[in-house]
Amino acid sequence: MTITTLTVKEEIDWNINKASLLVGEEYYLKGGYVDEPSLFITASIRFSDNKWDLSDEQHRNVVINFSSIKSKVFRVLSKKVALRKMFFVGNRSSTVSKKCLQINNFIRFLEKEKYIYDLRYLTPEIIEEYIEGFKKKGRGKVTLAQKLSAIGDLLKEVEIAGYDIDLSRYQNVLRSISWEERNAENAANKTSNIPMRIFKNVVQTALEDIDDDNLTIEDRMMACLIVILSHTGIRRGELQLLEVNKLQDIRILDKKETAYILEFFTYKTTGKKKGRWTKTIAFPNAIKAYQTLEALSEERRKKGETNYLFLTKKGKKYGNTTFEYMFDFFFYRHQELFNGLTSFERTQVHFQKVGLFLMSYVERRRFPNNIGENFFTLNPHQFRVAIANILKDKVSLQWIREHMNHLDEEMTKHYFRDDEIVKETLFKRASSDGRSLEL
Repeated sequence: MTITTLTVKEEIDWNINKASLLVGEEYYLKGGYVDEPSLFITASIRFSDNKWDLSDEQHRNVVINFSSIKSKVFRVLSKKVALRKMFFVGNRSSTVSKKCLQINNFIRFLEKEKYIYDLRYLTPEIIEEYIEGFKKKGRGKVTLAQKLSAIGDLLKEVEIAGYDIDLSRYQNVLRSISWEERNAENAANKTSNIPMRIFKNVVQTALEDIDDDNLTIEDRMMACLIVILSHTGIRRGELQLLEVNKLQDIRILDKKETAYILEFFTYKTTGKKKGRWTKTIAFPNAIKAYQTLEALSEERRKKGETNYLFLTKKGKKYGNTTFEYMFDFFFYRHQELFNGLTSFERTQVHFQKVGLFLMSYVERRRFPNNIGENFFTLNPHQFRVAIANILKDKVSLQWIREHMNHLDEEMTKHYFRDDEIVKETLFKRASSDGRSLEL
């Protein structure tokens, strides 16, 4: 393999000579022995390390972990996939991290459940059995296709390594979930809009929480984030990366009036691997929420010596899991928001089980657990859909596209929902399978 047209797309401090050597076919030692050299692929990561910390100094926390793989052969192959995808193909480290998680899960299945440590015993039937297990758990077509894609990348690496493997034997199972099936599922599973009655009540309740000094700082901070979310429609990841002093005033209408914009960091709609700064219009409620969030996080920012706003008591950024159960806890505390749901409204909100993380959080907060095992909630992306639909008849499509930071207007249109069409689709689905909408 010649590497003459290599383009390194992500700003990782690669040791180009060593990385080039390791992704080349000629480096593989053919036969039963595979080397796991301690060569530096970056200034701080050796290929032999089982944890590759590729975290971005500013915003991202990316660690690819190979520690769970016992077999050296499988471990090296997984590392090769990661290195090839990032260094040679130019995929983001965050994308490759998810890919490797899928690969490593499959390898653990081979090692722990099938006792396979020799690639000669890997058959299409074993892959089918692995995928069938996820089908029984109700995993969607897109998720299953992602798992199969990761397995396919592993098998390609096996071929490059010089093993006697006929990839054509695996094509039927690797392509068993068609693009049409995935596309149909994506269309059917579009993020629901938020019914306007519930949307207004959520905003009003969050504004009341912001001013409630009897609540914990954490609850008030989450209320601030929900208000910002409901007025800007920014993505959840962008919300978690909000920083201090990013609210700016501008003069409009011949400099007679003042408007405000909120700057935030995004990894979307940009070709830059490390993301970029962008902005959105900040309306009065969002301004209040942002300024309150600045005040609530001041001491935490000092402790952590950071500019981020959504922080733990020790000044560290909250992780995704913590964000999720803090977000759900807002709705857990305010189940009255979902009183009197119509049949249609029930299809637009989430009725889910109180998971272990949320339950432990509820218990730590000593909040009365009188709701039961299930509760109603929303998800952050629904607010993005809601914003698009609130604005669609009030301002131009171009204005909404810019406000939501979409690359093109077609993406903005993808967020529009027609309640009558949704109701008709749900009715037909319920009629065809004999179930009522209440279910």
